[in-house]
Amino acid sequence: MPTIIEPIEPFNEIYYQSCLYNSLFPVIGHFQRSILPLLINDWAVYEAARTGEDLLCGISYRSNKGLMEALAGLGIAAGRERFAGAGTVVGQIKRAVDKGRPVILWVDCYELPIRMDTFRRKHSPHTLLVHGYDDCTGHFHIIEHLQMENLSYDKKTIRMEDLERAYIGFDQEFNQGGPKLDSYYEFYKLDQGASSISGGADQYRELIRSNMNAITDGLDQLLEVSELLYGRLMQQTHLSIDFASQQLDKLNSIILAKQAESYKLKLLQMEQEPLSAILQSITNEWSMIRTTVGKYVYSSQFHAEQFAELPDRINNIYDAELKFYEAFLE
Repeated sequence: MPTIIEPIEPFNEIYYQSCLYNSLFPVIGHFQRSILPLLINDWAVYEAARTGEDLLCGISYRSNKGLMEALAGLGIAAGRERFAGAGTVVGQIKRAVDKGRPVILWVDCYELPIRMDTFRRKHSPHTLLVHGYDDCTGHFHIIEHLQMENLSYDKKTIRMEDLERAYIGFDQEFNQGGPKLDSYYEFYKLDQGASSISGGADQYRELIRSNMNAITDGLDQLLEVSELLYGRLMQQTHLSIDFASQQLDKLNSIILAKQAESYKLKLLQMEQEPLSAILQSITNEWSMIRTTVGKYVYSSQFHAEQFAELPDRINNIYDAELKFYEAFLE
C-alpha cells in the first residue's frame, strides 16, 4: 500500500521566480500556511546584461530575508543536504515521507523519462516535489509539469531509479567545481506558530519605498536598452537570431514577473485603480514586444519596420512603471 502525504496540491496560480518556488508553494499549503509572506519578502528590478554589442533586458528578484529565514517565519523548517549520495537518496526520501515530511530535490531533466521535451536531449536543472512512495510498484509520487513551456503542474509518479539517476545527474552536471549547492530539502513544522501577516500591504509598500533607488536604477537600464536598440535599427542593423532567442527567454521571465506582481496585489487586496490598470498596460506592452521578437526567432525573417516600434514601447513601459510606483507608494 502506498505511503502518501496528504493533502498536498499543485500550485498553478502563477509561475514565481523558478521551479523551486512552484515546488515549495504546495508544501506551504500542506502545512496550512499562506505564501503571501514569501511573496512580499521579494521585489523585482529590471537589469540589462551586455552580450557582445547588445544589451539583454531582463528582470531579477531581490529579497529582504533569506528563503530559510522567511520560511521559519511561517513556522516551517527545511532539513538540507548538499548531496545525499548515490544509493542513499531513495531510502532518505522514504524515511522523510514516513515522518510526514515532503521532499524537494534538484534533478537534471536530461535524465527524466517523464519529460519527453528534455529526456536525453537537454541538460536542465529542475526541482521535483516528492510526497509519497509505493514499494510495490517502485514509484515515487511527485508534483511536476509536462514540459518547460507548460507551467501547469499536476500529480504524477516516477520510477525510483529514474529519480535517483536524475538526482545524481544534477550533481554531476551542475554541482561540480566549487562548494556544492544544497540539492535536497525535507520540510517539517516548527514548534512555534507562523508570524502574523496582518499589515501586509503596509509592509510591502515600505519594502518598495526603501528600495526605490535600486528600482529606478533598473528603469534607467531600460532606457539604455531602448537607446541602443533604436540606434541599431536606425542603422538598419539586423539582430542575430541567437541574440533574439536569448531576449525571448528574458521577455518570458519579465511577463511572468508582472503576472506575479498582479497576483501579489490581489492577495494584498490592492487591485484598486489605477494600480491594476497600469500594471496590465505594462504587461500588454511586454507581450507585444515578445510577439515581435518571437516571430523573428521562429521565422528567421527580420522586418525592420516591426522592430522599429520596440524602442517606443520600452519608453512607454518606463513611463508606466514610474506611474505605477508613484500610485503604489501613495
